[in-house]
Order: sequence, then C-alpha cells, then structure tokens
Amino acid sequence: MIQIKYTIRPFIKANGQVAVRVRWNNNTSEVTFITGMYAERDKWDDDGHRAVKNTTHKFEKREYRSYEINDRIADFREAIEEVMSRYSLKNSIPTNLELKETVNNILGRNEEKTIKVKHSVKKTLKQMLDEFLQAGRLEKNWDDDCCEKYVQAYQHITKSNPKVTPYNITIETMLALKAWYIENEYKNRTINKQVAMLKCFLRWMSQQDGISIPEAVLRFNTNLKVMAKTVTFLHFDELTHFANFRFKNNDPRLTRARDLWCFMAFTSLRYSDLANLRTAHIVDNRIEMMTQKTSDRISIPLTDGALTILEKYRGQETKDGHIFDVPTNQKLNDNVKDAALEAGLDRLIIDTYFIGTKRYEIQHKFHEIISCHDARRTFVSCSLAMGIPAQVVMKATGHKGYNTMKPYIDTATETQTIEMEKWNRSRFKSEIIMLLDKATEDQMKSTLAHLKSIME
Repeated sequence: MIQIKYTIRPFIKANGQVAVRVRWNNNTSEVTFITGMYAERDKWDDDGHRAVKNTTHKFEKREYRSYEINDRIADFREAIEEVMSRYSLKNSIPTNLELKETVNNILGRNEEKTIKVKHSVKKTLKQMLDEFLQAGRLEKNWDDDCCEKYVQAYQHITKSNPKVTPYNITIETMLALKAWYIENEYKNRTINKQVAMLKCFLRWMSQQDGISIPEAVLRFNTNLKVMAKTVTFLHFDELTHFANFRFKNNDPRLTRARDLWCFMAFTSLRYSDLANLRTAHIVDNRIEMMTQKTSDRISIPLTDGALTILEKYRGQETKDGHIFDVPTNQKLNDNVKDAALEAGLDRLIIDTYFIGTKRYEIQHKFHEIISCHDARRTFVSCSLAMGIPAQVVMKATGHKGYNTMKPYIDTATETQTIEMEKWNRSRFKSEIIMLLDKATEDQMKSTLAHLKSIME
C-alpha cells in the first residue's frame, strides 16, 4: 500500500463561497470543490479554516449557520480522505478528474462533474471563452484578475481578426495577431505573454468535441527577441533613508504609504497578505500565516524595522481586526510614488525593450515607477546582499524552488559588489604588509605609539 500525501484546506472565495481545496502528489495535482455554502469574511476563522462557532452568515436572501457550513466542510474532508484511502489500497494515485468524480459520487453531487460539452451546434469564440473561464473558476479556483488576462487575449485576437471563430483558427490567424500587436506598439515581452495565454485557451478548446485546432497553431512561436524587464528595488541604504525620512508637515498620507511599503520590504509580504494581516498572525515576533495568492504557509521573523512599524500602529486596528488600514493596491501605489518623490528616490532606471525588431530604451526615476511589488524584491535583494542564505530567504517569501525565485535573486547585484570588494580589501592588506616590511625600527615605534593613543 502506498502512502498518498495530501492537504485539505477550506477557504472563502472573494464572492463569499466556501470552497475546499485538496492538493496531492507533491502538490502537482489540485482540485477545488465548491461546497454550496456562503460565509461572511469577518466571521471566518482563518487559522482553523472554518466558520466561527455560533455565527450566522447572510448571503442575498439566505442564511447559513456556522454548524451547517462546518458540517458541510467535514463532509468534504471525509469524502476526500475516503477516496485517498481507496487509492492507497490500490497502490495508485488518482488523477484530478478521478478524485473530483469519486468525491462528487460519494456526496451525491454528480451534477458538478468536470465541464465537458458536446458541440452539436457551433459556438462562437466568446461562448467558448465563457465555458473556459467557468471551468477555470470551478476546477482551478481562478479569481477575477486571472480571468481578465484571458479576456484580454480574446479581445486582442478578435481585434486582429473580427471574423475569427473556434473553427477557422490557422497559423495565418496567429501571424496576423503578431502583426497586429507590433503595429499597435506592444512590447515583445508583452506579446509573448499574451500569446501564451491565448494558446492555453486554444489547447483547452482543442480538447472539446467538434473542435480541431491545428497543431502548428498550438506550437506557434512568435520568434520575437525579448529583453528581460529591468527589475526594480531599493538598495539597503535607500531603504534605510526612506524608512526614516520625515515628510513635510508629517503628511499622514505619505507617512502611512511609506510605512506600509517599508513593512512589506522588511517582511517580504505581498500586498494581499499585508491587507489581510491580523494580530493573530503575529506569534512570538514572527508572522505565521497562509498566503492569499498561493495558500502557502509562511513563517517570517520580524526584524527591528518591522517591529517599529507594528508598534507605531498598535491600537489602530480596523473594525474587522486587521492590523493596518490598507487602501486599494492602486491607491497605495500612487501614494508611495508621491512619498518616494518627496524622499528623493530619484535613482535612474533604464529599461531596454523591443517592439518587433526595433530596440528601445526608456529612462525613469525610481519614484516614477515604484510599486508595492518592489518592496518584496527589496526584501530579497537586501537579504541576499547581507549574506543571508537563499534557502532562509525562500522560507520567508514562500518560494518553493530556485527557478521561481531566480528573478529576485538576479536583483541582488549588491551581493556581487560586496563580494568583489574583497579584491580591494586584499589589495590594501597586501600594501600594508609591504609597508610594514620596509619600515625602520623608529617608524614602527612611532606607528605603535599612534595606535596606542587612538585606542586609549
């Protein structure tokens, strides 16, 4: 009998739906079940992953009692555990579809099987997109931001070819799309990202009955030259300057924006986790929480800089228990830009990119482009520059491997500078030794007397 390692995590979706996510097979397999229950955010126990005891949750015209929600979660847990036990006894590991179907059978939810539609009637590309996004929301827990990226890819291909359908997509369609992107001055790196999103949608369509997408389309490569986007972050001395800067008239808007940004830089938190941070997440001067984006558990020791900011905002928790009153991501980005401008963060950043075959360079001052995500890059870069091992940094950031962390590691040019400085230190040491070797007895006595006077 094999031992299947799996994790089960109940959570609330953005629309209030209670869902249960199960991951197994070294987290390479994942299925999300919608329980049919709804819960209110402020009556949900993030640590216990359940509705708070003795609470009532209102959604539209219905009410959901906490015991109903928690019993439903328990039903899913038991069904998932039963399926995993069955497969363990058979010495096999279930596929996503097998787990989903078997759990739904146990719970009598056959109607929630994986979406698979036979196309007796030809459908439009928009209808296929809607089905694709519905499947993504159901099976992969896609949020609105994720879905919007696919909507953009759909909009672009229809603009480049208004007559496109699921049944007439050819390699010429893709070439016309590429030309449309270049004509409209999209950067090559953006084009490649958008084409990748579109191909994901096309691969899904090719698996549906009645639709055949040419293999050449699914393998399509733009062959466009791409320069990696310049990764922006603050050096340690810039971070220290920014964290301690006093704004004119102690402007509360700029001060708060700076504090929130620096707290992310001191802890590596994403914006979504900063906004969700509660007092209960602070345990023994560490942040212990499940990330909003990846559902990974992180453990981050609080540095003096982070503790100073926490102390500053003690007693200012929001009504729903959050440590910081965090504005929208866009608003915070705008305020941080204003704060960085007044603080004089004007280091020049040069971004090199291609549009088609043409090479461009654009120059910005740091305060013009600073954003919340730069804080996370700053944490990684400064940590590595100080000599903190990458595996320690990864435990704080939640990165699972070096490949996912590589874009951040590449930012740590300070590390190289510090290490290369050893050349200079070695040269000075050699020069001192040579001078001492050539010194006379009187010169040595004079030098020693001078050192003694300094130390007294």
